[in-house]
Amino acid sequence: MKYNLKEEGSFFSIVNNKDVLYTLIGISEVPAKDVFSIDKSSRLKNSIYTTKHGENGQIISLGGNEKYLVWLDQNIDYLCTMIVYDIAQKKILATIEGSEKKYFDSFLLNEDTVYWIESDVTKQQTETGTGEDKDTMILGNYTGKIQSYHIGSGKQQMIDTIQTVNYPNNELTVSKDKLWYIDNRAFTENALIKNYDFDTNKIAAYDLKEQFLGHLKPIDNNRVAFFKYTIHSAPIGMYLYNTNSREITVVNAQENDHRASYDRAGRIISSHISYDIDEEGKVKFSDTLQREFNDNFYFSSVGPISSLSITTSSEGTTDFNSIVEFNPDALKWTDKLLP
Repeated sequence: MKYNLKEEGSFFSIVNNKDVLYTLIGISEVPAKDVFSIDKSSRLKNSIYTTKHGENGQIISLGGNEKYLVWLDQNIDYLCTMIVYDIAQKKILATIEGSEKKYFDSFLLNEDTVYWIESDVTKQQTETGTGEDKDTMILGNYTGKIQSYHIGSGKQQMIDTIQTVNYPNNELTVSKDKLWYIDNRAFTENALIKNYDFDTNKIAAYDLKEQFLGHLKPIDNNRVAFFKYTIHSAPIGMYLYNTNSREITVVNAQENDHRASYDRAGRIISSHISYDIDEEGKVKFSDTLQREFNDNFYFSSVGPISSLSITTSSEGTTDFNSIVEFNPDALKWTDKLLP
């Protein structure tokens, strides 16, 4: 299935449900102003929400499932309002306001609960840099609180505090029963991989003896893929950590797409290669989905992918003006890492 945007613009942040696609659309230099629904049968496009900040507002992120949508409405000061929307009732259920002392710019929706990292940007460090690597971890960093909002009860809860909030570890990931995140700690300390058990409410922390870790991709409740990185260079190499055995194995030492999507059931789909990791840790590879150029193939999702949806651009354009649905079962797998 393929859905084309007739007018100028780009799709991003797609929620692909059975009968309706929900998406944001940016047009040239104009940011997304609306949340759109697209009926898969009729191809009709309708706005279900317009930014409340007029010309100075934009919708920066959209996520959802078959019951709820969540998006961020940002104002000129880069402060966000989180909107929780009931699809069946077609109405807004909750708004959560951000501020300089409760700043957030990303979230994760898991079933009927929204999770995000909230920080106080008024407490940023302002020391003058000395040119040393550690300045990158000291300047502009601040502690953050991991918050949750249960849509049914309306209850908000603080789950954990992490010491350093900084890209790429200002985002959360999820497996079936656990929330995963990284606490980078101080410059002189090792980064910790942490998970929060939804059933027991217990937090576990794992020290991999690495100073910087990022871009978690959970495989299941006990295994997570991750990238190592240094302060001044992009990460190369995707690894797998087993919290039971405490073992680290290499998935692909050359993988550099740290934004690869995951389905929390063993599959990770990067822009170069797809990976399927079984319960024994054996990895299969697929090049069925490949991109020829950096600007004509893109995954866009908030949290794990529930279905395989890709935005593509027409030849000669930079607009991601098509949404393509693929059947993941059609991927062709091999036991050998592809060149």
